[in-house]
Amino acid sequence: MKKYLKCKVCGFVEEEGSLKEVCPACGAPVTVFEGYNYTISEKRLKLMELHIHPILVHFPQSIASLSLVFIILAFTLQGEVSSNLIIVEKILSIILPFSVLTAIGAGLFDARIRFKKMFGPLLKQKIMLGSLFFLSSIITAVLINYETFDYWGKVGIITLSIVNFLCSGLLGFKGGKLINSKLSG
Repeated sequence: MKKYLKCKVCGFVEEEGSLKEVCPACGAPVTVFEGYNYTISEKRLKLMELHIHPILVHFPQSIASLSLVFIILAFTLQGEVSSNLIIVEKILSIILPFSVLTAIGAGLFDARIRFKKMFGPLLKQKIMLGSLFFLSSIITAVLINYETFDYWGKVGIITLSIVNFLCSGLLGFKGGKLINSKLSG
């Protein structure tokens, strides 16, 4: 059976041997960690480790990924296919900021519930990345829906789409580091 440690400051739970010098959630030194035994069954723990929650919360990741592919194809191809992809891209670009904002709200709510110290280093990084993601998704939507498709407009849209994609990936990666804390209780 695996052994776990829990941060006495924020409640973050990590597998023994996986910790570095500080708590990844709140930045407290590793010396504040204590042994931790789950009060839930092994079966329930395994179900929780499937990480279904991040799939539901990080809906913007799939939109950002599709959007990047569709905009590159739309600007590369010609004719009706390109026109249809632009229409799809316009719709995705309007949905993306709303899904990012919803994910930010859900993330803040989730952090408030799970952590005593809501603004540890990793959480601050997620808030900054989420804010950048939200801002870049709004600018992308404006450029696409006002059909700024001259050379520099296309370069801007593709660049912002890459920023959106990278932000979504980094947010998922950083969120993955916090996933065990959801299991503390």
